[in-house]
Parts: sequence; structure tokens; C-alpha cells
Amino acid sequence: MKNIDRNAYLKYALNLTQTECARREQFSEWLPQEIIDCHAHSNLEEHVTSMSERTRAHMLSTFPYFSLEESKMIQETLHPGKKIRTLRFPKTFRGIGQRAANEYLLQKSPAEDRVALFGLPEDIEYTISMLAHPRVSALKMYYSYVEPTAQTIYETFMPEILEEAQRLNKPIILHLPKMIVRSIGDIKQMLKDFPSLRVVIAHLGSTKFVVPGLKDAYSELALCKNISLDTALNPSGDVVRMALECFGSERIMYGSDEPLHLIRSVAYDHPQKGQRIITDYPYHWVDSSEFIQFGHLATNAVHAHWQALGALRIAIESLPKIEQNAVRQKMFLTNARDFFGF
Repeated sequence: MKNIDRNAYLKYALNLTQTECARREQFSEWLPQEIIDCHAHSNLEEHVTSMSERTRAHMLSTFPYFSLEESKMIQETLHPGKKIRTLRFPKTFRGIGQRAANEYLLQKSPAEDRVALFGLPEDIEYTISMLAHPRVSALKMYYSYVEPTAQTIYETFMPEILEEAQRLNKPIILHLPKMIVRSIGDIKQMLKDFPSLRVVIAHLGSTKFVVPGLKDAYSELALCKNISLDTALNPSGDVVRMALECFGSERIMYGSDEPLHLIRSVAYDHPQKGQRIITDYPYHWVDSSEFIQFGHLATNAVHAHWQALGALRIAIESLPKIEQNAVRQKMFLTNARDFFGF
């Protein structure tokens, strides 16, 4: 993992700023005492066998490994005194020994937590056989795990695998290969082929801003009662509010995207490249020319974690006051508890 100073990145993240300490206090009062995080990553350093240049240039390479012990430490650091249960799956890039990483989580995860199997599109037999494991609560596959990067759902979630997930009533965690407004046809075809499949669309559909067609996309997909959303790493209160309006509070679940939520960054709209993030720190994957031109946007940025929680708070507090506590409980606890069988 040449040029990836993962431990330095973690040390930097754990040096909380004054603003972050203040956010921690504010959210300690606002969040429920018990929380379920339904989108987190964990595997060991020994599971990382290789890394392509494409992966190295992506933000997910910031923390190629993150142990269960580190996860517990981070949760206690950011949310002291809270009871947090977690649905975890390994890091998603090719070069992780996914079988060993899956086994690590299945064997070592705390009994009160849950595991999402990381499925392998090149090994359908393994993926199908592991879905029946009693500790597997969901299936995660990832569009950029394949090379070249997948453009459709079925390039990673093979139909044979989805058929078994549907039969076992195991939900899939779907990180769309394209932003949700460009994936409608793909999602509808999958739901036509597998009408009983339960689906969680990750990251609220992978847009960090309200984009043209987003409300139409949410409204159309909300007609399918099998679809829910997770909020992992989405910093936009407007996006969360729109999702709430279309899907309702019973079908949206909190996810942190741990450990990527430790990156201090801001989302911005690059004039040529579209939606991007820029950081206050020169991580190995940050384009140097973008850092020079746009790095000032991230001055005094806080962890992406606090930004995503802030978006949730904005959306929930836009509701009538009498509804807010019940919605908060659903999104941070009961929806994921019931959906994933905690």
C-alpha cells in the first residue's frame, strides 16, 4: 500500500477540532440513546492483498482496513455513552481477500451486531452458498469491484445471486453504478425480474445535491414497497428531506459509511467533472490541481460524519415538532432493527 499512510490519516481524524467537539456535544443531546448504523466497513490489514491504481485514486483507499476494535473505539469517541449496533461488511475494492474478510466478520463481530456478506461476482457458487449463513443479514456487492467498472446492476448482482437472495428473503445493499436519476430503468428491470427482492439503495442514491429529476426518481421508486434507502455519507439536508417526503420515515435508515465518515471534506460541483469532494488534507487520492484550485472550500471542514448527521437533523426538524421524535427513532433505530433482524 505504497504512499497510503493510513495510520497518519487515522491519527489526523482522531485529533478532533473545537468545532467537532461542539458537534459531538450537540448530537449527544439530539440523538437517541440507542442507534443502529446499517452501513459500515471492517476488515483486517492481512485481508488487503493488492490495490489497483484505479482504487488508489479513489477515496475508499483512505482506510484500506479498519478492525472491529477500531470501529468500537471510533463509536465511543464520536458518541460516548451511546449504545451503537452495526451492520458491517468488508471494504469493497478488488484486492481484498473477501472470503477471509467475510469470515472475520462472521466469526468475530459482536453477537448484537449483524453482517452483510460481500458477494463475489466471479464466484457465484460461493456467494449463493454463503447467503444461507445464519449470521448473514444482507448481501453487499459493489459496481467498481469488477473491471471495467460495471454500468448496470446485473454486472455485479448476477441474476442467479438475486434469485437466491429473494428466495431466502435476504435484502441487498445496492450502491448504484450510476446516480439514481440515471438508474431508474435498471432498477425497474431488476424489480420486474425479482418482484419480492428487498432492496436498500445506499447513500440515498449517490447524489450529494438535489439534481434535476431526483424527486421524480424518488417518487417512482417509492411506489415499490420493497425499496428502502440508507443515508450513508450524504451531506444534503435537502436530499434527505426529499427522500423523507417521497418514501416516508419507515423506509429510510441511518448509515455512517465508517470509516470514510472520518474524512474532512466538502461536496462541490466541479465545472467539468460534476459532483466531487475536496478535502482540507492532501490525501494520496486528492488530485493536486483540484486541491490547489478548490482546496479552500474545505477550510475548517468537519468530519463527513457530522455533515451527514447535520443533514438528517435539518430534514427531521423541518417536520412538525410533534412528529420529530418518532421519526428520529425510526431512522436511527427501529427501521434498521426490524429490516435487518437485529
